[in-house]
Amino acid sequence: MGLVKIAKRKDVEFKYENGYAKAEILAGECPEASFFRCSLLPGSSVKPPVYSTVEHSQVFLFLQGDGYVVTPRKGFNVDDKFCVFVPDYDTEEFEIVCSSDSKKPLEYIHIITELNDYDKHCLYASKMRLPRFRHIEDGWEYYESFKSEDVKSVMLLEHRNLGRVSCGAVLGKGPCEVGQHVHNEILQWYIMLPGSKMTYTAGDESVLLEGGDISFTPTGYYHGSKVAEGDTLNYVWYEMVKDCYPGEIE
Repeated sequence: MGLVKIAKRKDVEFKYENGYAKAEILAGECPEASFFRCSLLPGSSVKPPVYSTVEHSQVFLFLQGDGYVVTPRKGFNVDDKFCVFVPDYDTEEFEIVCSSDSKKPLEYIHIITELNDYDKHCLYASKMRLPRFRHIEDGWEYYESFKSEDVKSVMLLEHRNLGRVSCGAVLGKGPCEVGQHVHNEILQWYIMLPGSKMTYTAGDESVLLEGGDISFTPTGYYHGSKVAEGDTLNYVWYEMVKDCYPGEIE
């Protein structure tokens, strides 16, 4: 594999310890971002580490299974559909639980990113109240002209509120496409939601992505996706600007 790096869901073999499994994926592709595929068996729980606003940001992308996230102040239900959770850094601990009656393990992606000075400035300036928890239907819809008209785009973590990282979803039914476009300053990951299937092209390379697969594409390459009739275009994008958004302070 050349330009596009892929972590295939079908290649995963979770090794559980006390009902919890965690494996790094796409290791070394982006030194400032670490991705982990995690799974909790029904009735199990885990307390992830917490980091300060001068150490790391972390985001949790829940893919399937029933459970909940609990903090000292709030609880959030994860009901077998995609949702995103951002903890309140080291202000409080939190626990992720897979419900004892869940019909499948609770699977999620844990992302940890390094903070540069631009990130720290944005975290201070945005004043976004954390923790943040959103299902896809809680996001707001945006429009891009290079996508098929019936493709829906949803913003889940807005640009700049967490510094260089942001997150959204693209949803549709085939036949449809996301036309060729380019990000000159942005590193981008696609997380395919369960049941999805599309042909993704970056540069002169085309690959098949299916539910649970995760891809990474570096900056500066035209890329787009096509979905055949009968297939589903449902994926989450996660982005990280290399240094800062062009024209803003570093």
